[in-house]
Parts: sequence; C-alpha cells; structure tokens
Amino acid sequence: MTDSPQYRALSADEVTLDINPKSFGFKTTKELEPLADIVGQPRALRALDLGTGIRHPNYHIYISGLVGTGRTELITHALRQRVLDDSIPDDWVYLNNFDEPDAPLAINLTAGQGVLLRQEMENLIEQLQELLPKAFKEEDFGKEKEKLRQVYRKRGDEVFDKLQKLAGEHGMTVQQMPDGQIIFIPLKDGRPMTQQEIEQLTPEQMQEIESHQDALVEMAGRVLQEQREIQRQLSTDVREVARKFATQIIEPMVTDLQKKFDSPKLNDWFPRFKQHVIEHLNLFRDISDMPPQMAQMLVGEGGLDPEQRFLEYRVNVVVDNSQLKEPPIIVEDSPNYRNLFGTIERIVDRSGRVITNFTRIKSGSLHKANGGYLVINLMDALVEPFVWKELKRTLKSRALEIQIQDPFSMFSASALQPESIPLNIRLVAMGEPLIYHLLYLHDEDFREIFRVKADFDTEIDRNGETGQIYGMLVRQLSDKENLLPFDAGAVAELVRVGSRLASDKKKVTSIFSHVADVAREAGFWAEQDKQKVVKAQYVHQAVQEQIYRSDLLAEQIRNLISDGTLLFQLEGSETSQVNGLAVVDLGDYAFGRPSRLTASVGVGTAGIINIERESRLSGNTYDKSMLILEGLLRNLYASEQPLTLSASIAMEQSYGGIDGDSASVAELLCLLSAIAEVPLRQDLAVTGSVNQWGEVQAIGGVNEKVEGFFDVCRAHGLSGTQGVCIPESNVQNLVLRADVIEAIREGQFHIYAVSDVNQAIELFTGMPAGDISDRKSFHGKVIERLSEIAELLLEQKMTDTGRLLWIPGTPLDMPSDPRPPLPGN
Repeated sequence: MTDSPQYRALSADEVTLDINPKSFGFKTTKELEPLADIVGQPRALRALDLGTGIRHPNYHIYISGLVGTGRTELITHALRQRVLDDSIPDDWVYLNNFDEPDAPLAINLTAGQGVLLRQEMENLIEQLQELLPKAFKEEDFGKEKEKLRQVYRKRGDEVFDKLQKLAGEHGMTVQQMPDGQIIFIPLKDGRPMTQQEIEQLTPEQMQEIESHQDALVEMAGRVLQEQREIQRQLSTDVREVARKFATQIIEPMVTDLQKKFDSPKLNDWFPRFKQHVIEHLNLFRDISDMPPQMAQMLVGEGGLDPEQRFLEYRVNVVVDNSQLKEPPIIVEDSPNYRNLFGTIERIVDRSGRVITNFTRIKSGSLHKANGGYLVINLMDALVEPFVWKELKRTLKSRALEIQIQDPFSMFSASALQPESIPLNIRLVAMGEPLIYHLLYLHDEDFREIFRVKADFDTEIDRNGETGQIYGMLVRQLSDKENLLPFDAGAVAELVRVGSRLASDKKKVTSIFSHVADVAREAGFWAEQDKQKVVKAQYVHQAVQEQIYRSDLLAEQIRNLISDGTLLFQLEGSETSQVNGLAVVDLGDYAFGRPSRLTASVGVGTAGIINIERESRLSGNTYDKSMLILEGLLRNLYASEQPLTLSASIAMEQSYGGIDGDSASVAELLCLLSAIAEVPLRQDLAVTGSVNQWGEVQAIGGVNEKVEGFFDVCRAHGLSGTQGVCIPESNVQNLVLRADVIEAIREGQFHIYAVSDVNQAIELFTGMPAGDISDRKSFHGKVIERLSEIAELLLEQKMTDTGRLLWIPGTPLDMPSDPRPPLPGN
C-alpha cells in the first residue's frame, strides 16, 4: 500500500474548467468556414490514406467507431480528398443478344456514350420506321415486284395450260375457283355442259366422264403443287428484293452510327442488329398495308406500341456516368439485396403471364459505384436476407451478376441470365468495433476482404483548436438548418459541454451529434428571446432544460430520501455504515444515486458474505471486487495470524441488479468500521475502486456521482461539512455544474481526493490509519479485534458452521470410525 501524507481537499479552481473565449480567434461563428473535414483522428486518417491509395482489390476499408449524424458526409468528403485516380469510369449498357435472347450482352462505353447510344438508336429506329415503308411504296420497288409477278404469272399460266390441254384430250375443260380449287367440266359440241345436261346423262356416260376425271386428278394435284411452289418462289424473290432495297437504306445509316462508338463488342453487335432488321422488315410496315390476319396478330402482341414493337433494338443504360466529374462515391443508406445488386423487373402482359426482358434489368449501388467507392453500414447489410453472402462472393470474384432475389421465387421465374460486369470498387463499411472483431475472428472471408481498419476515437484532445472546431460545427449547422450564429462565449460553453460528455478536462467528445443537439436547443431558446446571436446563457439553459426533461426519476429518489422513505444519514457518525455512490444510466440521461452500505461482523469462519451475490443481484465485476477486497484484508491483517471472521456486506434498500467495482472503497471502510468498532462520518460519501494493495483506482461517472450527492445534501440542507471522497486519478475527470462549483467556492460543499485506503480511513474516522503494530491506530484496532475473534474460535475449537476448526500444523483429535471392520481385518 502506498503511503500518502494525507487526503487532499480540492479547491474550486481545481474543479473548474477554465476556457477563455478570446483565445478562439473569432467573435461569432459567422467568421468561420463550415466543418467539413475529419478532425482529431490521425490514426483513422492514415488508415484512409492506405485504403484509398493501395491498388490491391481486397483492401476494402472498415470504419470502426464513427457515430453520430453527419458521419457519411465526413467520410465522403475524406474519400473525395484522397482520390488519386480522377478518371471517370465507363458507362454500362445491356443490349439484346440476337443469338441468345436469354443472355443479354453487357457492353461498356466511355462515360456519356451510353446515353448517346440510346438516343442514336432511338433516332435510327424512327428513321427506319419512316424510310422503309416509303421505300416499299416507291415506283422502282413497285416495278421490280410487278416484273417478278409477271414472270411467275407466265410460269403459272404455262403450267395451267398443260392441264387444260390434257383435259381437252379427255373431252373436258378446266376451271379454277377463286380459292384455288380446280374442277373439271365435260364438253359438248366444244362447249362446257350445263348442269341440266349433265343430269340427263346416262349412267354409262357418267361412268365414262368419271373415269376421265380420275385420270386428270393426279395431274391437277401436280399443277396445284407447282402453283404453290411458284407462289413461294415469288414471295421469296419479292422479299429478297425488299431486303436489297432495305439494305441500301440501312447499310449507310448503321455504318455512320458505328463510327461514333469505339467498342469492339459494339462493333460485333451492329452487324447482328442490321441482319435482324433485314430479316424482320414486317415490323416496319404500316399496319394498313399488312394483310388483315397479320395486322391483327401484330396488334395483339403490342405492335401499336413502338417500345414493344421494337423492343429488341432498345438500349438499356444501367450505368450512366455522363454527369460525373470525378470517380463516384455512392452512399447506400438501405443496403438490401435489390438496392445493392440490382434486379430484373417483371411485368404482367395482357394475357396474365409474368414476363421480363433485357430492358427490365435495373442496376444497384454496386453498379453505380463501380470504378469508385461505395459506403454502407455493415450492420444494416448483415441483417438483410442473402446480402452478406452475395456481397462477399461479388467482392471476391470481382464480377457483378444481376439476378432476381425473391422469397416467392417458387411462384415466378426469370429465364434471363445477363452477362456479368467486371467490378472495380472500394467498399467502405461503417460499423461498431465489436462487429469488426466478431467477424474477423469467425468469418475467414471478412479477414480477406477488409484489410484496412480505420479506428475512430469517441474523444479528441482539447487544445487551442477545439474552439475553432466547435465553432465550425455550429457554422455547418447554421448553413444547413438556418441556426443562429454563436458568439465565442457560447462556443466556449459548448466546449465545456464536450468535455463534460468526454468526462475529461483534457478532452472533448468527437460525437458531434450530441453537441449539435445542445447547439440546436440553445438556438431555440435564443430565438424565443428574439436574439440574433446565441450567447453562453442559452447554451447553459439548453443543458438545464435537457436535465429537467429527464430528471424525473432522480427527483423522485431525492424526495424519497428527504421524506425518510429511503433511510439515509447526512450528518454525525455511525459504525458499520457509509454512504456510497452509484450511477443510474437511463440511456439518454445518467444521474448519481447515493446508496447506504452496511456491514455486520461476528465470530466465525464464514468469511465475507456478499449479500448481493447470495441474492443473485450482483454482476461479475461486483463479485470480483469483493474477492479483491478479501485479498486486501489478507495482505493487511493475515501476515502473522489466520484471518478468521464471519461478516456480511449489503447495499441497503437496493432491489435491482448492481455491478461495477466503484463501491469497493466504501465496502472496505464499512467492513473495517464494523470490525474495529470505529464510527465513520455520515456527511461524506465515497466512491472508488481498490486493489489488493490498498491503492484507490479510478471509476466512471464521477461527475454524476458528485452532483447526485450534492443534490441530496442540498435538498436536506447544506451543513458546510458535507462532501464526496473520490480517487485522486479522477480529479482530471471533474467537469461539474456551475452550482456545485459555487458551493465548493463558498465552503458549503467539499471534494476530497485520495490515492490509497489509509487516506480514506483518516478522512472518515478522523484518526491515524497507522499499521497493525500500533494498537492505538485504526489498523491496530482492526487487528486487535481479529485476534480476539481468532482466540475465541481456538478456545471453542468450533466454527460457526459446526465443524472443527483446523489450523495448519495442528493435529486434530479425530473421532473413531463408527463403521464395523471389513471381513479379514
């Protein structure tokens, strides 16, 4: 145990955070630029430098610990400042694959050419819609078709004349009906017989005519087949003529369009496009010129809608970088599957079928950020179905495949398999430190993908630039939210709020969203008073209003103490009783809650009974502190004799869970007071952790604990002797309220700092701590009482549990074995 001369009473100046507004270098925040850079995080910025500068594909960045509103703006700004390659990534389009329609082609073009290709193709289709029907109506095309018809009509007449001649040899004539059917009519006197004449024929004559007809039927079949072949050849030749005319129109237009784009894959696609147009010229014919059956079928398939009619020729621009002036930095606030990886939309046609096509391919954030940076919240991605597994696969394969991820996919299907797009991206994932460590330990892919961790601290050093930083934060809020400007005094008060949130005089919080909330509320109260500039008093008012809104439970506890419902003593001295301090954290608000600790000691060997643990109300840290307390007692008092006692320690009127080690000094004082029967001051409260050598260690929530006890004392009535005992190492954490500082300055309240338990003993008992060799000192009284307990136990040779007391090296008179001897013994 370290020996310090005496506990130390802190002066008002020692607990006051003195900030000079004149050192900020500005009068109001109007003179400052808005806060746009990450400040006070050199370790994180160096990590960003590495992550953005290295070329390896798997050096993705994990942002750890950055919290608060506006963090995405800070990250995007930091990334933009560190972009080394300012080249603009290519556009990406999907085109119809004429060879395999279910596998659309992905083609990259120079930024801006994707939209240009779409516009040029739309213009080309419009021109073909206008020029091709006109070409088919022109005189040259009509003459060519008529010439072919005459040639094939002559061939058809020659075939029919052969049939006519053969029929004449059989005494019959041939007549072809409008539907193409051929009938044979008998001749009489060189003319066709009438129906009446045929009916007057004898059966023998009819039989002879029928025999002639049978001979002509086979010939008639060959004639019909020959006519159909002639008609087919005519149609083929007419279509070939149409192709030649269409090629003369299409060829130069496609060639001119092809010269505008420098893409090997697009150069391979244009000939297939040209061939497809020539093979489907009917798409460009006017509906009025088509046969009724064909026109009706085309209308039923959506032929009147140009988008559906010429669907195969459309250009689907999935990534358009025409407006970019630097590599993209995309922030995806909702990283679900569709938003990240894109999708293939489906539609219901007129017949109720669920269909899709390559124009329904939609890009995701990964496509838009390709060639740049994508910023996501990793926790949001982890909780979304299928996202994390697909994201890892995509980053490892460096290829983007667009698929439909539908939980109801069993009821619908997509036959499309679009060609994948090469991925060149730097992923920036934000999340909690715990998420990083868990994934790093349990996910092998995570270790391979995220090789750069940018660790952000929640606190930054308070120095000469802190006022400027907080002033720039206010200026940023003024620009975004029309917040009133702050004068230097108000900014100084904000810095004090930042130190209070950091619980350290030498630091301020870097969670600027908390400071921004105070600034907004201070601006509101200033506006209520018709002020044009926010002064320090309004920042102070905003803090007080926040406390007032959340302080209901703390006030109820103070009232219970004041009216005696919660037993508490704030004056005089008592044995085996001390005032401890705890912190109640409600999430949005934390306050100090005084607690009454008591101890009881008796003869026995049960040791120290932790009542909280026995009732299962204590946490692991609290239980550990009790075991450390036992170790300290052994170090202090068990060097020459056994440590034998039965004692219990409890936190009175505490009915909820308790954890932490900040009550261990209070528990030690309470227990030693009970052993030595020396009273402790009740006008003081104590907080602090103790180790096995009696050194008092720092604890958390020191400001809330001091202020919580001060509020209770003030409600009871300040006596001028009341105060709090805290660890010496916590002095730097004191950023107290103005009313507490004023009470200390006036001598109405006190704060004492101790570095070991001897100083605390002397403060609470008013007698020297001494050592075990001095029987008049506090430790001497403790060892004297422990010796008495040991002697009583030796005299009785029994413990409080009914068992024989065993002292190492001392033989015991064991009773004989009551069991009968074994056979043979």
